[in-house]
Amino acid sequence: MALADKYYTIGVLGKSFGVIELMAHQAKWELRDLAKASGLPKGTLQRILLTLCELGFVSQDGKGGAYSLTLKFFKLGQRIASNNSLVEKARPACRQLMEKVNETVNLCVAQNFDMVVMAQQVSWQILRLDSIIGSSFPIYPSASGKVHCAFLEESELLKFLNELREARPELTTDDINRFCTELAAIRREGVGFDCEEIFTGVRCVAAPIFDYTGNLVATIGCSVPTVRITEESSALLIREVIQTAAAISMSIGAPRREFMPTTRTMLHCPVRG
Repeated sequence: MALADKYYTIGVLGKSFGVIELMAHQAKWELRDLAKASGLPKGTLQRILLTLCELGFVSQDGKGGAYSLTLKFFKLGQRIASNNSLVEKARPACRQLMEKVNETVNLCVAQNFDMVVMAQQVSWQILRLDSIIGSSFPIYPSASGKVHCAFLEESELLKFLNELREARPELTTDDINRFCTELAAIRREGVGFDCEEIFTGVRCVAAPIFDYTGNLVATIGCSVPTVRITEESSALLIREVIQTAAAISMSIGAPRREFMPTTRTMLHCPVRG
């Protein structure tokens, strides 16, 4: 049943949030472009935008100018993240992990086709990859995204893969098969890798965080410039990320899980074009 068909929904509210989500994909929108992208009549869209402007969630560049979202959304996101009990419990462990490995640490959760950064500890390194809290990156083929997919129920994973193929028609059967092979390794070893598959020159390692029901609720990982990775630093990062993920899981009541030691490293994992 579509959202508009449900008796308890408020149509204009659903349209408004649809506009907000759409606007988040770029900095500024001309009214005509936003109307075309949203499929809404200009009159309806303009009333929504003017209301959001009055509430401080949208700004306009002068009369008749482009519209953009304001930082009020960012402030709300920060408050939501700060009130999240998982974030609160994980933050000290993230800080300790960063201090041990001196690389940027990200705590992420899945949303649609993306992994969203819920908390971050930035390294002291000059060369590093920083993200804004609330920013996102694709589930496929990121390290955190692979970890998320590895622990989905089979039906949920199949649904995700089908939707992924529809959204990314350039992906081949071989791409999906390689992805599924990686997921099987992650289920055995409890750790996933991203070998410059999201950002050129940056490799990542991530591990799963489970809740008291045994379900995956988040991932924790480190993003590292490829030029800084050695056999020793790779071994340290993998060990500490796995141990930190297990410690956070235990702190929220997750049952203990045993994984096989991985033989993979961040240095030698293949780079895919």
